[in-house]
Amino acid sequence: MRLLRVMLLTLLLLAVPLSGCFGEETIEITPRLTVGDVSEATRGQYMMIEVDSNVNWTFNRSAGLFYVDDFGVVRDPVEATFPPEKKSLELLILDTERESVDISISAGEFLWNATLTLQDSEEYMLVDGRRAYETIDMLTSSYNNRWCASASTHEAGAGYEAAAEAMADEMWDMGFDFVEVTRYDDDPDQLNVVGYNWGRTNPDEYIVIGGHFDIAYMFTPPGGGTNEGANDDTSGSTVSLEMAQALAKMEFDHTVVAALWACEEEGLLGSLAYVEHLPENVTVKAYMNFDMVALNYPIIPQTEPILGPGGEIFSATKYDWQISVAGASDDNMQLMYDWVGVIIDDDLAYQPTEGNPINWQIAESCASDHCSFFSADYPTFNFFSPGGDISFWQEWHSPSDTLEFMTAKAGGPDGMASGFNSLVWSSLDLFIRVDNSDSTFQGRWFEAPSE
Repeated sequence: MRLLRVMLLTLLLLAVPLSGCFGEETIEITPRLTVGDVSEATRGQYMMIEVDSNVNWTFNRSAGLFYVDDFGVVRDPVEATFPPEKKSLELLILDTERESVDISISAGEFLWNATLTLQDSEEYMLVDGRRAYETIDMLTSSYNNRWCASASTHEAGAGYEAAAEAMADEMWDMGFDFVEVTRYDDDPDQLNVVGYNWGRTNPDEYIVIGGHFDIAYMFTPPGGGTNEGANDDTSGSTVSLEMAQALAKMEFDHTVVAALWACEEEGLLGSLAYVEHLPENVTVKAYMNFDMVALNYPIIPQTEPILGPGGEIFSATKYDWQISVAGASDDNMQLMYDWVGVIIDDDLAYQPTEGNPINWQIAESCASDHCSFFSADYPTFNFFSPGGDISFWQEWHSPSDTLEFMTAKAGGPDGMASGFNSLVWSSLDLFIRVDNSDSTFQGRWFEAPSE
């Protein structure tokens, strides 16, 4: 009897693994897809779409928008697949000049698609030229005479230092993880203002944006110096700060660095010191520079001559905008060049004219702080739009470089705000693309491991 029980138990144990093959039926899932009703979107804002599917579903987009992943990081792939547990999709609508953007969602044989008609945003957008104009107005009203501390022909930079400390407080308020006014032991005059938003997965790879915060002190050639430096380079500082207020709050794979550089007018001293003092384990994924960027697309020069503060007669034929890439291997340089083209032509759909052309090129120059980075073999993008040759020579290191004069050239505050808006949206789009790039996108310093 005991032997019989043992045999029955053995047979039962042997039969258990087979029960899954013969005792259960395979259940086929019939795909289901329901998507929230959407037909409009607002330029420059986030939006949410509700999605209900019982199988994996795939999102596809046109140019003019990105999506946001579960970690809050903005992503640029045109297509992405998600599990059924994901019940919503967040989008970032760019401030594009497109009339609409297209999106589709598919699950199994089901396909949902929509054309979203774009509306202008009455509220401030994620980055916004209108807010930037308020910033340049504030800087040129409250923080003039920002002369580099190492210059010997003025008051040793007290005005600059006070402004730098004030901007550091502004950056803390923006929400950066860490903010510093650099005071290097071996170079104490380089008071760069730098904010950091640590990267989620690659904190030791920096994406840096910046413009120089100092202005040309008295007797500086060729124009004799300036008090406001509205275009050179309060405009670049303004774009950096407008970018910064958004970047400080967003999530990125790589570390965000937003900087206002010291002593550019004396030889790029602030940015050179920063690059020289980078921690040993840190690399720069890319650097974006803004210098003399007050007048560009979509601003068109005034048809009537304008009288400047010193009696100068201004009559420009065009406000050209140039974006130069440098600092990478040939393949990556071409990628950088192509990114700019996709952003200007497709994502933002700008339509420049002879009066406000936009050009991009592969070129190196050491006329501004990007030189400090590409000379160290880091990839760089240099944004430069001084307002045409006439404007450049009138304002370069000159008392004529005032906000009032620049605003008149732009046709009023709204005109200058529109130019800032083009800069901050093209720059944010570019920043997102750099953050989404993989480890193969590096500067000339990088050597791929041998196989």
